[in-house]
Amino acid sequence: MKKTLVFMTVLLASLALVFANGAKEEADKVSAQSSDGIGTPDKPVEVTYLCKDVDPITDAEQLGILEKAIEEGLAKEGKYIDLVILSAPTGSYKSVVPIAFRTGQISPDIIYFQGGDQPIAQEGLLEDLTPYIESSENVQNILEGHSRAKVTNYPYLLWLAPARVQIPVMREDWFNSLESSKALMENPTVDNYYALFKEMKDKGICKWPITTDGTILKLDSVFNHAFGVTATIMKVDGKWVYSCATEMEKNKLAFYHKLYADGLLDNEYVTKAWDTMEQAFYEGEAGWVSGTAGDVINVYNNKMIQTQGQKLVVLPPAKGESWAYQSIDVTKESRGFAINADSSVKDAAWAILEYMAGEEGRILDKLGLEGIHYNIKDGKYVLTDSFPSWWAKFWPTMNGLDTSKVVGEVLTQPAIDSLDAANKYYAPDTNVILPEDLLPLKDAMDQLYTEYSTDIIRGIRPISDFDEFVEKWNKAGGDKISEYLATVLN
Repeated sequence: MKKTLVFMTVLLASLALVFANGAKEEADKVSAQSSDGIGTPDKPVEVTYLCKDVDPITDAEQLGILEKAIEEGLAKEGKYIDLVILSAPTGSYKSVVPIAFRTGQISPDIIYFQGGDQPIAQEGLLEDLTPYIESSENVQNILEGHSRAKVTNYPYLLWLAPARVQIPVMREDWFNSLESSKALMENPTVDNYYALFKEMKDKGICKWPITTDGTILKLDSVFNHAFGVTATIMKVDGKWVYSCATEMEKNKLAFYHKLYADGLLDNEYVTKAWDTMEQAFYEGEAGWVSGTAGDVINVYNNKMIQTQGQKLVVLPPAKGESWAYQSIDVTKESRGFAINADSSVKDAAWAILEYMAGEEGRILDKLGLEGIHYNIKDGKYVLTDSFPSWWAKFWPTMNGLDTSKVVGEVLTQPAIDSLDAANKYYAPDTNVILPEDLLPLKDAMDQLYTEYSTDIIRGIRPISDFDEFVEKWNKAGGDKISEYLATVLN
């Protein structure tokens, strides 16, 4: 009995010491953020950062250089920070990171989300960035209109980038070899797009004229408007409804099924991830993909030149009931950086995001590392052969970068063309951020849509089953959410 009491006493004392040390570390972090600056040369403030595909294990050397460069840049401003880049938990980033954050498995100060953040924000676990943005200089200077609207509506994620639009591209040599390509560019109707895909198949140019990465979102960006699917939420017969449960969506899915049945849409698209999709494109198995305007199209173009010696051609959206790429939703960012509401070093975390939006940060973020991705010669940034492998680890925007000082292509012509096309064929979306109690209903409805749409496209279900889907959709929450939408949108 005495031994047990002694053991418990020692255990409690040890736990008290652990908690005290932890509390002291947090207190030290807070005290290091003085009103006159952040940290000191001898005692920098530690800030942890987590982002998709930014892994200090697989890319230790370059990320170590990046950390040091950011720290040195901030030190010149009197902000002494120890940036620590973390590895993400194993699994699909979009799925595992929100769960790991919510359960406390991970707790970065700066965290990149690619979905799953809304319930977390509604629980108060993400910092409201409004006061930081309002008092900023660098971020304000490069914040575009669509991003400003998104962060006003949902102040928990910030993503300084062009509007996220999926732009279709194909190899220039294949495009020029097709008789149907001229008609498509002159009048890009759904029929002319079908003719392009059919000619690609008939001539044996590739196995699959179209491929995508497990979902139909990249196709929707090209064909939604042509079929009259012009917004996430539409008013049909006097009622606000989600467009994926409308007759226009049914007609679009019937077209996708035709593409699939005729061997024009990759019959393995459901199992493809982004990397296997891109591999099929680069290796010539597939002939047509969609990628995000700007940086992603730039990567696609560079890799196609490396693998096939061919640059890409940017294609317009299909023309029909309407004519635009996917509508741009400004209710919230679909991805971006957040600051942990429980972080004790929020000012230091924001200082990093702000620095990367400034002049020196833009050079570092967009051009990469000196001596690897560029060299300085006569006051110019001369891009090296390794530059195409670099991509921005913070803000993909070109805003704030003085390209007159750059020798070489920061963006290739197809990437520039994709940004121009995104601006030309722009359409605003209509959407609503749902309250927390309706989110589980919408999640179940989305799963129902994915099940039915995938089965209809692949011919497992007939197109007539779409009516059954709509009935189930409404019972699962469509009718209830429509009542809510009427109170918000009317």
